[in-house]
Amino acid sequence: MSEIPQGDVVEARERGLVSASEVSWALREVSRLSGEVDAVLARRLTLRPLDHAALGHVMTADTPLGPAELSARLGISTGSATELVDRLERAGHLQRHRDSLDRRRVALHVSPTAVQSVLTELGPLFDALDAVTEDFTVEEQEAVIRYLRAAAGRLRWFIAAPSPVRGSTPPP
Repeated sequence: MSEIPQGDVVEARERGLVSASEVSWALREVSRLSGEVDAVLARRLTLRPLDHAALGHVMTADTPLGPAELSARLGISTGSATELVDRLERAGHLQRHRDSLDRRRVALHVSPTAVQSVLTELGPLFDALDAVTEDFTVEEQEAVIRYLRAAAGRLRWFIAAPSPVRGSTPPP
C-alpha cells in the first residue's frame, strides 16, 4: 500500500517489533511528530520543556487547574509546581486568579499574550494542515474524520483504563 517515509528509522525499527495496519502506522507517525512539534514550539517560545508541558496542561484542562493539580499532572512536588508557576507568572505566561466561591483556591490561566504567541507560531502549521484537506473529496474527508474521532476515542479509553489494559475492552 504505502511505504515507510524516507529516513524514518523509528518506524522501520517498530515495524520489526509490531504488526499494524498502514493506517495505524500513519497515525503513529503523526503522533510521534506531534511530540516533536511540541519540542520545537517550546524552543521557539524559549520555554523549558517542563514549562511548556505546564502551559499545555493549563490550556487544555476541562476546568481551571490549581498549582496542586498541576503538580500531580506533571509528577512533581507541590513546592516545585509553585516555583514553576511563579516563574511562568513572572515571564507573563500564566496568571493566578482566586476562585470566586472558595477564596483559598487559586486557579491558573494562560495569559492572552502567551496564547497569542502559541497561535502565532502554530498558525502556519494549522494553515498547511487545512490545505491538505483540499486534496480530498468531501466523502474522503468524512472517512478521515470518522477514523480520527474513533482513534481519539480509543486514546481516551487507554488514558482512563487501569494499567495494564489487557482484559479491558475498548469502546465500539
